[in-house]
Amino acid sequence: METASGLAADGGVGRRLRRVLNDELNQWSYNRQALATLGEPVVFQIELTNHCPMACVMCPRTKSMTRPLGYMDEALFQRIIREMSAYTSKVFLHHFGDSLVHPGLGPFIRYARDHGVKSYLSTNPALLTESRSKELVDSGLHELVLSLDGLTPDTSAAVRGKAARNVLDAERKIAWLVEYRHERQAKRPYLIMQFVRQQMNQHETREWLAKWTAAPGIDAVKVKSYVAWDGQDARINALRISTSASPDAVVCDKPWTSVTILWDGRVVPCCFDYDGKCLLGDLREASLREIWRGARMQALRRAHRDGALCGVDLCARCTDKEGYPVGKWYYPLNRLFLCRTPLADRDDRECP
Repeated sequence: METASGLAADGGVGRRLRRVLNDELNQWSYNRQALATLGEPVVFQIELTNHCPMACVMCPRTKSMTRPLGYMDEALFQRIIREMSAYTSKVFLHHFGDSLVHPGLGPFIRYARDHGVKSYLSTNPALLTESRSKELVDSGLHELVLSLDGLTPDTSAAVRGKAARNVLDAERKIAWLVEYRHERQAKRPYLIMQFVRQQMNQHETREWLAKWTAAPGIDAVKVKSYVAWDGQDARINALRISTSASPDAVVCDKPWTSVTILWDGRVVPCCFDYDGKCLLGDLREASLREIWRGARMQALRRAHRDGALCGVDLCARCTDKEGYPVGKWYYPLNRLFLCRTPLADRDDRECP
């Protein structure tokens, strides 16, 4: 198996400059719509597990995911971090599961930190325990998003299932985490309260914002833009409040900028691929660099470049693409027209 050269992470300014340069090379390749990028692969997400006790109505995992359930093993995780650390500065340690149920979460966060990679995590506060909260603070987690999508038990359960019904218990667990972080005199993880606004909870948006904006120890509150993943589930699509931009408005930048890794080592293009629909390779059989420069990755870029997505099941009906006008002579000024809504989180204080 080929090993990418220069993958050991060195410290300081050199590593930061290399990562910035690599991002710029991939952005330049995206603007040129090159099938082979000048930059090296960047990992956006690592799925530690696809186990989750929640039954979220807006998540395709609940009713549409068919792939096996499992947990990423330590050896695979460590190899991924070693391979990616030269060019990836941060990674989200979740995908279509809740990583709080992974028994190795704390050591994984520490391993990433020790290799210069900041860990970000989004979770359901109902799953917090005192030992888990201590681990998140003490292991060096950089940022934690706590998703609480209702003020009342009925609304919370309607959005995320019975496991999310006890809102008061979730709030107590959040308060305990805040207090422990204060006791440790720690600034991390940065704590964000998040609300995924949709048809079933939009009536509580203003009151939710008022409550959590005033909560002590919470660093930020966000109303998250709703996404419909691959756009193929009418039930999920119907929960969106506002219409999205045209799916043809931009060429998606994901095939040129990053990848997501499933718990078993298979590599997919982005955070929307809940079922391994668009497999780019397998890290049990090839290196990250080989997959990034492989035929499947180039075929995906060609399909996006040429607008020939009818044969790409993951992308054919996606209405939430990210990107900016490409092929422009005035690059990088065209990046000012970057389309990041509705994918990007935002602190939405103007909700009706």
